Amino acid sequence: MTGQEERDVLFARLFGLTAVIQSSLLVRTTPVSISASSTILPSALADYKDVLSQLITLGQKKSWMKESAWWTITLAVDALHNSDISWKEEAIEHTIQCAFLEDTSWSPEKIAIALKLQKARPDKNWRKILSPSFKTSDLFTTAHLPILARILKVG
Repeated sequence: MTGQEERDVLFARLFGLTAVIQSSLLVRTTPVSISASSTILPSALADYKDVLSQLITLGQKKSWMKESAWWTITLAVDALHNSDISWKEEAIEHTIQCAFLEDTSWSPEKIAIALKLQKARPDKNWRKILSPSFKTSDLFTTAHLPILARILKVG
């Protein structure tokens, strides 16, 4: 593929994943009939994990895709938080695992995900998840401002 073709494919994937999330197909609780003989089943945890994995991989492929891919992950977290799906807690735990425990580097996008997930799971031990970079769960405490500035400047 040429460089332009590769960019087109990456953006097409991102667009498709974003559309699935924004249409609520990712967190659908009931089947959807698309024709007399065809039905789309309710969403499953495996679907969410697959979309999250694809978005993380997409963000890792090219540095210029990371911000857009992680923005789409924030959409998925919002959709998850606002849904009534039975596997919500497992999906949130999986997102935490992928975003913070498997990759300990920090970026502006990861700070946004942390804030979204803290809202979704305020009872979680965020101090443990955010350490060693952050000493407390409040990312905006005065002690964290130099760390945040460094992350935001690099990002």
